[in-house]
Amino acid sequence: MITNEKQYRSTRTALDTLKAVAGKPPPTDADPAFTAIVRDALASQIAELQESLDLFDQLRAGTITQFSAARLSDLPDSLIRARIARGMSQKDLGDALGLKEQQIQRYEAERYRSASLDRLVEVSDALGVRIENRASLVGDPTLTTVDSSDWRAFPIAEMWKRGWFEDFSGTMAEARKSADHLVPAFMRGGHGAFAPVALHRKSVRSGGAIHEAAIIAWEARVRHLADRNPPAVTFDRDAIDDAWLADLVAFTLDPEGPVRAVDHLRRIGIVLVIERHLPGTLLDGAALYTQDGYGLVALTLRHDRLDNFWFTLFHEIGHLKLHIGQARAFAAIFDDTESPANSAHEEEADLFAQEALLPRAKWDVAVSRFSRTEKSVLTDAKRFGVGPAVIAGRVRREAGDYTLLRAMVGSGDVRRQFGL
Repeated sequence: MITNEKQYRSTRTALDTLKAVAGKPPPTDADPAFTAIVRDALASQIAELQESLDLFDQLRAGTITQFSAARLSDLPDSLIRARIARGMSQKDLGDALGLKEQQIQRYEAERYRSASLDRLVEVSDALGVRIENRASLVGDPTLTTVDSSDWRAFPIAEMWKRGWFEDFSGTMAEARKSADHLVPAFMRGGHGAFAPVALHRKSVRSGGAIHEAAIIAWEARVRHLADRNPPAVTFDRDAIDDAWLADLVAFTLDPEGPVRAVDHLRRIGIVLVIERHLPGTLLDGAALYTQDGYGLVALTLRHDRLDNFWFTLFHEIGHLKLHIGQARAFAAIFDDTESPANSAHEEEADLFAQEALLPRAKWDVAVSRFSRTEKSVLTDAKRFGVGPAVIAGRVRREAGDYTLLRAMVGSGDVRRQFGL
């Protein structure tokens, strides 16, 4: 079973090599019976490698979301598959457990044979996978998707490392043991009553399996941060008009535009919060409505680039304008903007961001759309009054080639501005 990207690449290389060998005609003097045996062996090896590659691809794409183990011996593979489906690397899982990446690699290489029962439970909790009937684990365990009422399903180690349990001074191990107390208290601090286990009119755009407990924890955190410094006015979606959007677009031309945009949002009752995504969530941003009547845009800066910042910001503003709030479809929407739009409201938010930043009428006559050079990007930026990073990002996104214009998308410029 393939467990990481390095193994995936080596398996792909081996498959290509075997296919090349299988494609060669046998020597003219070869024994037909021997040739048939070799051909069948190659076909079997090719099929086995292809099956492993296909499984890894399906897990990464979120096609497989249910994990079960009829016997204890099936549990290790189920945990590995769950990790991959969550979009977590072996390092991400190690970070969540307070272990080194090499330890996770050893566990998975030996299918967790050296792991204690407590460690197996910790791994299943970190992956958002609940083991039914844990007391009889040696008998017939069944794995299902997370039940978020089980507080141990939350990424306790990562929450502890980030200092989210603010009144707790114990160790990571003590935090895990106190999860049934710490997590509910943390949730109350982040409007836990408003963000309970159930998805409260919530939408999640994701290219993989959803780690619901991690999403809930991250949401509680950003709500808590927003409440520390709420805006002076309530959110008015009608204030998101052409003039306000044009002023926001103008910030894309400013080298310090991202931090200057914060006050622009606050003036119409929107708080911008920056909080790194939790392992296994692959979030870029979220749009949320609060009990106190203000809007909230939360960004992870998972990709520290100006083009990604501006597109994600406008995308979430589009959700606030069109889909979030009282008498609207959702109270919260979470986005991995790199995954395909999986609903009408995601397509609408994509279109909103695209048209606000660079309307189609302008894009149709943009020189950079066809030439894809730095000079043409700068020319179009001046013509249309939008930052070069926005245009470069649009070129890369439409071309599906993220090797283009690397020097123009503002890599490393956003986290620096927010002191991260």
